[in-house]
Amino acid sequence: MQTIQITQESSRSVAELYAALEDHDRLGSVLGVPVKRIKEGKSSPNGIGSVRRIGVGPVAIEETVVGAVVDRSIDYTITKGGWPVKDHHGRLTFKALPGGGSQVQWRIDLDAAVPGAAVLIKQVLKLGIGRGLKKLA
Repeated sequence: MQTIQITQESSRSVAELYAALEDHDRLGSVLGVPVKRIKEGKSSPNGIGSVRRIGVGPVAIEETVVGAVVDRSIDYTITKGGWPVKDHHGRLTFKALPGGGSQVQWRIDLDAAVPGAAVLIKQVLKLGIGRGLKKLA
């Protein structure tokens, strides 16, 4: 099992940061890969039960939002594709900073079916997500 943890401070408010990262159709511009909402959530378009497709063609994955508290946290898991990744769970947590601005912490726990692959996947995700969060901040 590998863990990725990225923390990024931003001059944006918690509400702005949360809105940018919870919206499946806007997430692609943050991460630099195609992202599209393919199923709306039960109580809101990007909320619990919503599904987003990340990537294109046979390498695309689908992630399902399994928990969300507006302006606090978003939990998701890969529900389709992603081989050799398995047991992928992501959690974004948001908080206001004293004096203004906000902070997001993005944590991913994952494993892989192929020995050693999780370490490589960890590095790729950490780099891509880290760049995206810096750009967003």
